[in-house]
Amino acid sequence: MIPMICAMEGSSILMIVILLVLFVGMMAISIIPQKKKQKEYAAMQEAIKVGTRIMTIGRLVGTVVAINTDNTIEVDIGTKGNPVVIVINREGIGLNLDAQQVAPGSKGDIKSAQEGDVDAEDSADKTEDGDASSDKKDDDAI
Repeated sequence: MIPMICAMEGSSILMIVILLVLFVGMMAISIIPQKKKQKEYAAMQEAIKVGTRIMTIGRLVGTVVAINTDNTIEVDIGTKGNPVVIVINREGIGLNLDAQQVAPGSKGDIKSAQEGDVDAEDSADKTEDGDASSDKKDDDAI
C-alpha cells in the first residue's frame, strides 16, 4: 500500500509541473509579442511631429498641424485649398504614414488599392482578348 501512495504522489507532482510549464509557456507566448508591439507603438508616437502624415484609428488620413501640451494633436484632413483641422487625442493615431514601411500587397499598404485597380483593368483586357479568340473559333466553326 505504501508503494501505491508514493506512486500517486509522484504522478500528481509530475502533473503539477506539467501544468506550470504549460502556464509559463502560454504566458510567454502571449506577453512577449504584446510588449514588442507596445514598444513599436511608443516609438511611432515619439516620431510624430508637425508635418507628419498620419492615419487615425478611424481611418482619417491627414497631416499634423500642431502638437498641444494636453496630449492632443491638431490634424489637417482637408485639401490644400480647403483645410479642415480636427483635434484628436494622441492615442487616436493608428499609423505614422511617413515612417510606414509596409510590404507590397499587405493589408496595411495604402497603395495596394490603387494597384488593385490597375490589376482589374489588366484582367478586363485579358477578358476582352479571350472574347476575341472565342469569336474567331465561332467563325471557324461556321
